Amino acid sequence: MKLSYLQLEKQINKILAPIYLISGDELLLVQETLDLIRSSAQKAGFSERVKLTADANPEWGEMLYTEAHSLSLFNERRIFELDLRNVKFNQASSHLLQAYANHPDPNTLLLIEIHKLDKKNEQSSWYKTIEKNGVATPIWPIPQEQMPAWIIKRAKKMNLSFTEGAALLLAKHAEGNLFAAAQEIEKLCLFNSPHILDEKILEKIISEDARFDVFHLVDGILTLNGKRALQITQNLFAEGIEPTLMLWAITRELRTLAEMTRQMATGTMLSTLFNQFHIWEKRQAGVRTFLKRYSYEDISEFLLAAAKIDRIIKGIETDHVQNAFERFVLSIAGNGIIN
Repeated sequence: MKLSYLQLEKQINKILAPIYLISGDELLLVQETLDLIRSSAQKAGFSERVKLTADANPEWGEMLYTEAHSLSLFNERRIFELDLRNVKFNQASSHLLQAYANHPDPNTLLLIEIHKLDKKNEQSSWYKTIEKNGVATPIWPIPQEQMPAWIIKRAKKMNLSFTEGAALLLAKHAEGNLFAAAQEIEKLCLFNSPHILDEKILEKIISEDARFDVFHLVDGILTLNGKRALQITQNLFAEGIEPTLMLWAITRELRTLAEMTRQMATGTMLSTLFNQFHIWEKRQAGVRTFLKRYSYEDISEFLLAAAKIDRIIKGIETDHVQNAFERFVLSIAGNGIIN
């Protein structure tokens, strides 16, 4: 069957389908849809998770058919994730995907992620078979006029209440970018903002530059400007900004950059990734600079270092929080050496 995201939210806890096909280019909504399915599957006893990124491998259909029907190592029910965002369908792979969809393994939940599909794809035999025996959920971008309602609903899940005027203001501030709007809502939660936000309160919050210096810090790191990044870090600590928020902003960016490097390694053009990850034009030069210096392995090391900083902030490991944080920032924006 074909279900919208809202329909899927209501249906998925009642019964799980053997196959889910999630298509679309609105990355935030796609990822949250995938997370919803994973969570529901795990609650239903699908404890093992296997992922196959097809990339440009023309044999991905055969790999799917073999892997999905192979026995789990511990004979457990499992989620089999198939990333088809960077592949083109050939006759053999399409046939094998259709064959699996006709006879899915009862102990396997197949979760497929794919780019936005056109009418031709939706009329294909493999798609119709998945639609018949599983669930197909196309993810569409949210129109600008619907964004305030989306903001209100998302904020409510995080115990924040937006008035219509405040939601409209945030939608305009985010310029239609869902990632930007989601980040602002998360920041408001981290800053322990009032639970009811009207237009006047939100306007005041947005105008406070100190809150947005956190993202200036990220920009300083992206452009590998160690001196600027260190100065902003010191200013943020002096202003009493929570290091948890600073670390959140940095690690969020690092995870995005790690995924970009992974996709670049498979041949995806950087211009395509800028669109996919909603990298605004004014930030693209910084991202280019960063990705020229650092590899996927480097960024993974930075994320491990970030986890250490998190433990220091929480008191699990002993160190001076600001000193450790400054070393961490310089390790990325300076010489790339983690101490």
